[in-house]
Amino acid sequence: MMPPREFMSRIRPFSFLLEDEMDTLVSSLEVELYGKDRILYDMGQISPYIYLVFSGLIGLFDDDGAVDYLSRGELLGIMSLYGGPSRVRAVALEDTVCYLLDMGSFKTVLEKNKRFSAFFSAIVDKRFRSFRAMASDRKIMEEASFVLEVQRIVYKEPVVCGVQAAIVDAAMKMERNGVSSIVVVDGDNRPVGIITHKDLRKVIIRGEKWERVERFMSSPVKTIEAGATILCAYTTLIDAGIDHLVLTTDEGRVCGVVTRKDIQIHLEPSFSIVKLYRKVLKAATIKELATICAGLRLSVAKIAMTGTSFYDLTRMLCTVHDAIVTRTIRLACSRPEPEQFVWIHMGSSGRKEEIIATDQDNALISRNGEWLELAAEINESLAQLGFPKCPGDYMASNRKWNQPLSVWKEYFQEWFHDPIPEHVRYLSVFLDMRLLFGSASLLGDLLDEMRRAMTREAMRLLAYDAVEIQPPIGIFGIVGLHKGVDLKIHGIYPIVNGTRVLALEAGILHITNTRERLEVLQQRGFIDSQMCHEVLEAYGFLQDLRLRHHARAVLDQTDMNNIVRARELSKLDLLILKESLKVVASFQKFLMKRYDVSRIVLFSQL
Repeated sequence: MMPPREFMSRIRPFSFLLEDEMDTLVSSLEVELYGKDRILYDMGQISPYIYLVFSGLIGLFDDDGAVDYLSRGELLGIMSLYGGPSRVRAVALEDTVCYLLDMGSFKTVLEKNKRFSAFFSAIVDKRFRSFRAMASDRKIMEEASFVLEVQRIVYKEPVVCGVQAAIVDAAMKMERNGVSSIVVVDGDNRPVGIITHKDLRKVIIRGEKWERVERFMSSPVKTIEAGATILCAYTTLIDAGIDHLVLTTDEGRVCGVVTRKDIQIHLEPSFSIVKLYRKVLKAATIKELATICAGLRLSVAKIAMTGTSFYDLTRMLCTVHDAIVTRTIRLACSRPEPEQFVWIHMGSSGRKEEIIATDQDNALISRNGEWLELAAEINESLAQLGFPKCPGDYMASNRKWNQPLSVWKEYFQEWFHDPIPEHVRYLSVFLDMRLLFGSASLLGDLLDEMRRAMTREAMRLLAYDAVEIQPPIGIFGIVGLHKGVDLKIHGIYPIVNGTRVLALEAGILHITNTRERLEVLQQRGFIDSQMCHEVLEAYGFLQDLRLRHHARAVLDQTDMNNIVRARELSKLDLLILKESLKVVASFQKFLMKRYDVSRIVLFSQL
């Protein structure tokens, strides 16, 4: 039998320990043999030890069945470190040898070694990204500049005044604070206007310096939430043709001002995404856009390999993709009539979750008239840009998905009230509709109709779609990982589909992004904070892994897919993948209880 010190030193996080810290653990260590079916600790108990499996197999069970299986080198009893009772029963499934680490000694080492402590708190709290960074012996890489929150480059408090202030007083306040603008606010510190150096020139030309600021301020003022990305702020400035953007809190109160110059200084000499975005806005032909798109995919692949998270990267990518599609539509329309139709996206683009390879999923809702020829031209142009046509033909060039509002209302009435498999499939696609170009009122009218039309039976069948495929977690870890596990089918789809049906039940149809849906569902009490956190962490990791997988394919010029194999993953990624799939399984159990659905288990014939 290998000496405990040597065995432990090969396992993260014990490899983080100093010599004396390892001595503390080893000196109080015990060795125990657990015969088959022996219970190590039960649900509701606080474990007296941290167990490190040396050989054999331990099963963890809750009231619904198996939760996990642990073998050589894995730890259990961690919850007891934080004073919490166990949520599972630990049972030896075969003769098993464990090292029993004294809880008091373990806590002593935790207090001395911050990295050791952070490792355990991260995995208990399911902070998968920070856990991955700590465990891989490297710091989290700094995010690419354009996906950082814009508030992180604002270093001055906003300079404000009331609407009754005199121009001369506002100008003097700007001079004292060394700023080029002053935000005009109401009594609750909400922005109602802005005075910039350009506005002061107007005063000199045709005004009196003792007049009130409200006569010369620009109003309404352009604002953006402080948590928006730098790229989003920059594109807002460009689209509006302004130089100053007011940052606001979630409550709409002023918390800063960012200028075009602030962003340009910060981005220089950052990545080429901003330059590509500018080129999109100026492109005069589809051929020009195609060249830009090719550069964009390569740039995004390189960014993905730096460790930039899925949540941050897709926010940036959605902004650029939307600009590309909007520009394509404008190039196709000789006389744009945005009030006569609305171009909508579904799928990952509808959810603002597109990554490098995104098929076209779009449709058109019109007031009247014939728009099929225009839609066909747009779909063809997007295909030339590198957005593959949808294999299922969910595109606006398909007459079925290019209809007047009245027909779309009839569609949803039929789909909700007659939820046969085909109609449930349509609901799973079109419940992710997001406006990209055209009349917002058309989509708003359809969403109102959908709220009136929804039925409990349709929701139940949509929930079944989310739980039908069980994550491949088996006795010895992830089943079939040597052959490959489809991240989309086994992890991403169950979360997307489950979140969608919960959002439908809550009447949240105007929000399509999975993360935003989950956060609103938590706020409205449909899921608790722990479930929201765990599902978001698991979803983020699965999408991160898929994003890096796609990025490698782009850089290696190979075909893209969603299948990962054991040989492609580090031990750390394997561990977090297993934990993420466990979260997916737990989320599915929640959905099965809420909507009273269960899987159909098929047994192969012997």
